[in-house]
Amino acid sequence: MSGRPNVLIVAAGGTIGMTYDERAKSYAPTLNAGNMLAWLESKELPCEVTVVDWSHQPSSHYNIRMMADLAELLRREAGQGINGIVVTAGTDSMEEMAYLVDLLWPYPYPVIFTGSMIPSDQLGSDGPLNLYHALLAASSECIWGLGVLVCFQDQLFAASEVCKINSFKRDALAAPERGPVAEIVGNKIHLIKKPKRGRVIEGNLIPAREVEVFWATLGGGERILKLLSEDESLEGLILAGFGSGNVNPAWVPPIRQIIRRNIPVVITSRCLRGRVVTSYAYEGSAQKLLEIGVLSGGNLTPLQARLKLAVGIGAGLTGKDLQRYLLES
Repeated sequence: MSGRPNVLIVAAGGTIGMTYDERAKSYAPTLNAGNMLAWLESKELPCEVTVVDWSHQPSSHYNIRMMADLAELLRREAGQGINGIVVTAGTDSMEEMAYLVDLLWPYPYPVIFTGSMIPSDQLGSDGPLNLYHALLAASSECIWGLGVLVCFQDQLFAASEVCKINSFKRDALAAPERGPVAEIVGNKIHLIKKPKRGRVIEGNLIPAREVEVFWATLGGGERILKLLSEDESLEGLILAGFGSGNVNPAWVPPIRQIIRRNIPVVITSRCLRGRVVTSYAYEGSAQKLLEIGVLSGGNLTPLQARLKLAVGIGAGLTGKDLQRYLLES
């Protein structure tokens, strides 16, 4: 035994595993985890590495149930002498993938999501370096206890703070106004801060699948919201409201109808750094919504609230217990 950390690489698709296909005249999944690890064969790695090929799909093809399956796979592997895990995936939904796993990850050692914006067979590809940095992070005890992180462009971001801010540049992932939790300089991890994590719900739960997000727009949405209020499969609804959590008053009747069916409805803000605040008492305001039984999403983004609500429902939480869970941070 070398005494070095054991890190697992789980391949979950995305651009990092794609190369150009001449027949299709586009990029296609061609690389497995072993192929990607071969990029670093001339580099002295900070750990022992094992690999699992889980999926080669783009992240835009995933759903909540599939990511719950991935989280369960990672938890099973955690009991096999693993000191850290790297997940290679697509960036399109990486912020949601990482956040959902973070809600379900009870162990101190890290899960590091990484990927690339440029395929490995193109000039300037960021895949090999991102992968090396992710392995470095996953094998570093200094980031134990920080939960799930995203590694991109020499930085580590908290799953609860990261978002995709650009669709084509290599620095596409960031934590606006909050910054990284750590930076990578050479072969060293420089810890900057420790992000807060809410309660992790343990066990092999199945998150609710039919939870939707509905965005407030100028004078829009009433007809679609009415259709949602009549959807028998709906399990939960997130409202991405204006400002501090306000919606058009025409939305209130269908919202009431959904609540009467004992389906949880959560109000959030569509603002980049939003928070639900009960500053107003007009119809459709956050205050009025809470009075009719809508739950507060606090400072959760609409995307985060959807995933957290799905986990809470899957854990059997209702009423005040569900509200408390949504506001824990």
